Amino acid sequence: MNAVKIGVMDKETRYVERLGAYLSHYGNCIWNVSAFTDKNVLARYMEDRRIDLLIATDRELIEELFGKYPDRTYVFLTDETDVRKNFGQRIYQLYRYQSARVIGDNIRDIVDYKGLLTKADKVSVIIYSPVGRCGKTTLAKQFVREVSGDKWLYVGMEDYGGDLDSDRGDDFLYYIKERRDEEVKEIIEGCEGCIQSPFSLFDVRRIERDDIEWFLKLFEEESLYRGVVFDMGSAMMESYEIMLGFDHIIIPFLDVPVSQSKIRQFEELIEAYELNEIRERMHFINMDCKTPPTEEMLKLLG
Repeated sequence: MNAVKIGVMDKETRYVERLGAYLSHYGNCIWNVSAFTDKNVLARYMEDRRIDLLIATDRELIEELFGKYPDRTYVFLTDETDVRKNFGQRIYQLYRYQSARVIGDNIRDIVDYKGLLTKADKVSVIIYSPVGRCGKTTLAKQFVREVSGDKWLYVGMEDYGGDLDSDRGDDFLYYIKERRDEEVKEIIEGCEGCIQSPFSLFDVRRIERDDIEWFLKLFEEESLYRGVVFDMGSAMMESYEIMLGFDHIIIPFLDVPVSQSKIRQFEELIEAYELNEIRERMHFINMDCKTPPTEEMLKLLG
C-alpha cells in the first residue's frame, strides 16, 4: 500500500465529496483520497491509520492536528484570495474557491516538493466481484500477461482456480503467514509474473488484512514489478476488511439484470456497514462494454 494517502475535511458534504472525487481522479495511481465531514471521525482515523497530507477548511483543526502529528503535511483551504504559500514548515495555504484543477495542480506540486511520492512507490490492486463467472480471472491475467508489459505480478486467491499443472501458491501463503521474507521474495522472483491460486481454499481464508499489508511492504523492495493484482474469489472473502489493504478495488460485472442486482446488493451492503473507504477505492468495469475491459483497467492503473 504505497500511494500517498490524502484526507479532505470540510463540514459541507457536497463540497468535500466533489473535491475528494476530483482529486482522486486527478491523482489516479499517485494518491488515495479519503473524505471527511466530521472532525472527530477524522481524529480517530488519524490515530489508527496513515494520512500523509490533510486538506481542510478549518485552520484551528489543522493547527491542532499539526501539534499532534508534526510529521504530516497540511493544506489549509482559505476564503482569502491573498494568501501566502505556507504559514508553517508543513502547513500550506490555498484559495478554496479556485478551480479544482488548479487545486489539484498545487497539491501535486506540494506532494512532489515534500517528497511524499518516491520512485519506489508501487500500486496494489484487488480484483473481486459478487458476480460469478463474469471473466474476472481472465481479465486479471490478460492485463498482467498481455497489456501491462510484464510489469505487474498476478496473485491467485481463487477457490478451485489456477492451473493444476503448474506450481500453486500454497507455499506462498504459508510463508506470508509465517513472515518469511526471503522465501516470499524467492517465489516472486521465480514465478514469471504469476503466482497461481493454492490447492486449499481454506488456506486462502486464513489470509487477513495484516498479512496483506506485510506482503505489500515487502513488495516495495521488489524491482521486477511496478504493481500487483490479487485475484480474490467470492468464496474467499471472509471479511471486506481485507480490501482496505489495497490501493484499488476493481469490480467487474456483466450488463445483465442478475449481475446488476448483485452489484446493487453489494453496494448497499458496503453502505449499511459504513465502509466508506472501500467505496472510495472501488472501480467498476463493465465486461460487456465495447471498450475491451483490459483497456479500461490499463486506463485506470496506467
